[in-house]
Amino acid sequence: MTITHADEEGAGTLNAWPLLPMLAALGLLLYASLGPGRSAWLADSLAILLAYTLAQAGLCLSQKILWFKHASQRWAILALSVALALFAGPKAEAAFWPTMTTGHASWLLPAIILVFLFATVLPAAIDLEIRHRTQASLAAEASKHKVERQMLEARLAALQGQIEPHFLFNTLANTRALIHQDANQAEQMLNHLIAYLRAAMPDMRLSTTTLGQELDRAAAYLQIFQTRLGARFQFSVQAADDVRACLIPPLAVMSLVENAIKHGIEPQPGDARIDIIAHNEAGQLQVEVRDNGRGFHGELGSGVGLLNVQERLLALFGEQAELRLQAQDEGGVNAMLILPARFDNQEKASA
Repeated sequence: MTITHADEEGAGTLNAWPLLPMLAALGLLLYASLGPGRSAWLADSLAILLAYTLAQAGLCLSQKILWFKHASQRWAILALSVALALFAGPKAEAAFWPTMTTGHASWLLPAIILVFLFATVLPAAIDLEIRHRTQASLAAEASKHKVERQMLEARLAALQGQIEPHFLFNTLANTRALIHQDANQAEQMLNHLIAYLRAAMPDMRLSTTTLGQELDRAAAYLQIFQTRLGARFQFSVQAADDVRACLIPPLAVMSLVENAIKHGIEPQPGDARIDIIAHNEAGQLQVEVRDNGRGFHGELGSGVGLLNVQERLLALFGEQAELRLQAQDEGGVNAMLILPARFDNQEKASA
């Protein structure tokens, strides 16, 4: 828990405050001992100052000693110090009360001391106990959030671990298909794949990446796929520079691209096309992956990729994000990611 300047100031006051009445009590004691005469006001002042010093010292000790962790222990120490103050105060007064004057009732001075301590020490003790409870509540809340965050990170890591082999398997399977068609072209594709993986692997274990990096990976993957299909396949990637700086889960767009190729483009003969369009609408990042393939079929969205994307969106953004799959009038599917538009500086500020 962070200690504020006000807390430090209060702690400093608590540390230094018993010294002031203690010095005053010692001064009065020295004056009464060495002075030429005794007076009633001097004896009463000395008794009250001494009692207050003892009670305040007990309060400070109860707060400073670490093994007094429970409120009952701290209140017990304070009660003992008050009892000591009630005993020591009248004793000090009796020692210096002038002999030539009439004494007062034995209960009067303890009553005055008790009222004085209730008016001064007790409010300070209550205030400190309120601070203890507030700090304990904040610490418990922080611990709860820490555990929840650790569970979320573990869940995201598990989901991320699911998508990596799925993605790599599909990519390598596409590359293997080329080996039987054109060895030179397959070798070129392997070189592209190695370069792609070298760029992609560092971000695969992160919980977020930028949309620009994800779009670059998607474009490289589609370029590899274009090498395989030839002129019949075309693609485009459209996103403004400010939109490319938004944070998204790694491989989220890649999963939509893979789904479009596997379920839309590959089974559909003839010309094929995929368009990736990203834009920011009133603080919401919208990423669309459109294809002109065969459209909705029973297996669409039932694989690991899309289910994984939905799980990660729910874990990272809750109800603020969603994945939509819509049939296009001209054929094919429009898969849309909708999530809050967050940037790297916002992520650091909230950490």
